[in-house]
Amino acid sequence: MHHSMKPHPAITATLLDFMCRIIPNFYPPLEAHVRQGVFNSLTHIVEKRVLAHLAPLFDNPKLDKELRAMLREKFPEFCSSPSPPIEVKIEEPVSMEMDNHMSDKDDSCYDNAEAAFSDDEEDLNSKGKKREFRFHPIKETIVEEPVDITPFLDQLDESLKDKVLQLQKGSDTEAQCEVMQEIVDQVLEEDFDSEQLSVLASCLQELFKAHFRGEVLPEEITEESLEESVGKPLYLIFRNLCQMQEDNSGFSLLLDLLSELYQKQPKIGYHLLYYLKFPDETLRSGELLNMIVAVIDSAQLQELVCHVMMGNLVMFRKDSVLNILIQSLDWETFEQYCTWQLFLAHSIPLEAIIPILQHLKYKEHPEALSCLLLQLRREKPSEEMVKMVLSRPCHPDDQFTTSILRHWGLKHDDLLAEHIKALLIKNNSLPRKRQRFSDLFSLAEEYEDSSSKPPKSRRKAALASPRSRKSAAQPPNNEEESASSSASEEEDTKPKPTKRKRKGSSAVGSDSD
Repeated sequence: MHHSMKPHPAITATLLDFMCRIIPNFYPPLEAHVRQGVFNSLTHIVEKRVLAHLAPLFDNPKLDKELRAMLREKFPEFCSSPSPPIEVKIEEPVSMEMDNHMSDKDDSCYDNAEAAFSDDEEDLNSKGKKREFRFHPIKETIVEEPVDITPFLDQLDESLKDKVLQLQKGSDTEAQCEVMQEIVDQVLEEDFDSEQLSVLASCLQELFKAHFRGEVLPEEITEESLEESVGKPLYLIFRNLCQMQEDNSGFSLLLDLLSELYQKQPKIGYHLLYYLKFPDETLRSGELLNMIVAVIDSAQLQELVCHVMMGNLVMFRKDSVLNILIQSLDWETFEQYCTWQLFLAHSIPLEAIIPILQHLKYKEHPEALSCLLLQLRREKPSEEMVKMVLSRPCHPDDQFTTSILRHWGLKHDDLLAEHIKALLIKNNSLPRKRQRFSDLFSLAEEYEDSSSKPPKSRRKAALASPRSRKSAAQPPNNEEESASSSASEEEDTKPKPTKRKRKGSSAVGSDSD
């Protein structure tokens, strides 16, 4: 650590931090023995002259301020007096002028006791920015400071004052939580004076300063660490606030108390994220629902259904229920029945989950098919429902489609017929167009054949008489055309003078007219 301070200060800082943290965490029942062992090792290092002094290493300005404070707390025998750094911090201009001269000395020789002088604050900030979040001293129980809350205690009622004093004197977390719940209950009373909320918030902020130090989430996510992180007395306010309805008279009082706390400690909002994000995360979590339905019995299921119907509990949302039901297809039979019962207790339209029919197979998912069949039986058929039902693959043993279609046919025959008609028209619109185009092609071929036939008949009938040509070109079944042809033959047999005579008579008639 001594030789790596100059080229790799982060390694030295990490080792020192580990040495401090391992004392209380290695084996808590024998913490005193572990501390004595580390102390004997450091004493042996000094006696063997491995290093002349440990103070330049423990009080080195390249270390984080919190790490140095933790080293002074754990090993005060090997640290120098903290007074010289305090004096240098007060004289900021002097430390800035001596920065360049002292840096070389600090890097070259750590045995010099004067190496404990701190560098410029800006230099410390620039070098320690990335390490500030790494090294947090292990905080013991908060030292009571009655002076800080005494002015506030005098402004509280006697009953509330006694409870705040119990919070101050108590060291057990469970006991503090019980007292905190009593304070919340007193705030929710009708005769509570709302003007005392600000004073109460000041007292709570001073008593629970340790709650706002460090990170909100534990370093290692385990069941015990998460339970400990939300088991603090301050979280009882959040818990009561989230369990109450907004129309409750006490809801606004707790909200005002949190507002007063936020003005005095803005970090309180980060702790509220547990309760703000919990509903959104849990409603999309199929794993959490599986954990619930795997351990409940029929009585607990009935209780959950009642809470859902009364509006006290929400377990599904319209935008995420389909994915959760698809995930439940792999669960046990009773777990699936519980899931469907909880879903049916919500007022979610069936159209939101009807696409699940595409994933259901009659042999593998009988639980979901039976529950869905009973629910479809109560609904009027829509076009989307009929489409999904008719889109199921056909199998002789699968009676789902025929059962629901028969029921709809008996109850809603006209509506079912309209939906089936609309689906057939949509599905057959494209093939009809193709059929019309094929008819046009066949007509075009027939037209070409008919246009090519007349020249051939004229060639064959070149030696025949005009009458035979006319009779051959005329269809025998058309009576009108046969009558017109006989009339034309009679005109051909008449002599020409008669034609002139008719023309003359027509001319005379025209003159007379």
